[in-house]
Amino acid sequence: MRVTESADGPARDALETVLTAVAAAFNLEGATVSVAEGEDGGLVGRIDADDVQALIGRDGETIDALQYLCGQIASRAEGSRLRVLIDAGDYRERQAERLRRLAHRAAEEALEHGDEIELDAMTPHDRRVIHLTLQDVPGVITRSEGEEPNRRIVIEPADEGR
Repeated sequence: MRVTESADGPARDALETVLTAVAAAFNLEGATVSVAEGEDGGLVGRIDADDVQALIGRDGETIDALQYLCGQIASRAEGSRLRVLIDAGDYRERQAERLRRLAHRAAEEALEHGDEIELDAMTPHDRRVIHLTLQDVPGVITRSEGEEPNRRIVIEPADEGR
């Protein structure tokens, strides 16, 4: 297993240790683990290997659980809350692209019919992708409703009087 570095500190070290152990536990031959600083000041951990599907899990459930766990571990190591993103085999980018397409289709539908469009429940990371995708789209607004784990996004036409 190969480890590449591009971030410093106790949170990075803790994240690297966890991801290396996970890659070994999943028997990911030739896996590469890397930890880098994210655009938002958080950390991005990656595991790259030939077959990472087991690590991703059905509908991303396994990688989402790993991301939550890694966020807790890194935040404790850092001594303050730290945003952590975990990716494997570019799953997050593929998922983000699917979410961006969904957001634009839902926004078009909301504008066309003048009604609210309620999306299925999503993880906080996925909701963030939707909100950021539509924040500069004229004529629509987004909001999150519900309680975890059933929190979802509602996309609606912007009321000109607001």
